Amino acid sequence: MKTKHISREKYIETFCRDKRIRERQVLYVSAETHNRIRRVAHLFEQHHVTVASLIDTILIHHLETYGQIFEELNNEQVADFLGKV
Repeated sequence: MKTKHISREKYIETFCRDKRIRERQVLYVSAETHNRIRRVAHLFEQHHVTVASLIDTILIHHLETYGQIFEELNNEQVADFLGKV
């Protein structure tokens, strides 16, 4: 997959939000991933970024970016289930 380059300012605008997560759910990641995200969050601590807020915004961005693919896959699975492929 080709890496998309964005400016530092665009990254901060997109991912570094002071976000209060009121209803939390547990999400497990590998220790390596957690350490990497923790280091990234630390780089943006002046923007009040926490590991949880960074993970949340990254996941939201991913779901929005690839939402059309998920919708298509869901429609295919429903059609397969109903036998209407």
